[in-house]
Amino acid sequence: MGKKLIILGGLIIFVVCAYIYVDQRYFFNPIAFTQDDVTPHHWSEYERPVTITYYDLGTERKAYILEQEEAVRKFLEEMKNSPSVQETSTNSEVEGALKLSCEGDTLLEVYFYEGYWQILRESGTMFELTQDLKGLIETL
Repeated sequence: MGKKLIILGGLIIFVVCAYIYVDQRYFFNPIAFTQDDVTPHHWSEYERPVTITYYDLGTERKAYILEQEEAVRKFLEEMKNSPSVQETSTNSEVEGALKLSCEGDTLLEVYFYEGYWQILRESGTMFELTQDLKGLIETL
């Protein structure tokens, strides 16, 4: 009976240490992570610190960097909540650009247009620019 308790205790310590390691090193939890258009990479590629750089390409031409984890998570969540859009007229000018990066690697690039945004990848998926996402951009 004592040997089983030692093994169980060792397993519990191992699981707790593994959880702490993953939580400290990676931005996403492997159990709760889901891949989609906004987060297309494996969960382990999102190492801390993860930053979002938003480039305002309007009249100001400024760059804003989000480094706080809660702000990055909120921005990503609003992007994930945006419904996809069928083909839209692509005659509008680029109003802004966004880059999600960690450890110097670019994980996501997005262009914002009037009323929609587009992921820059081979698929080029377009999404609606929701009021909540527009509000986050305006607070930068």
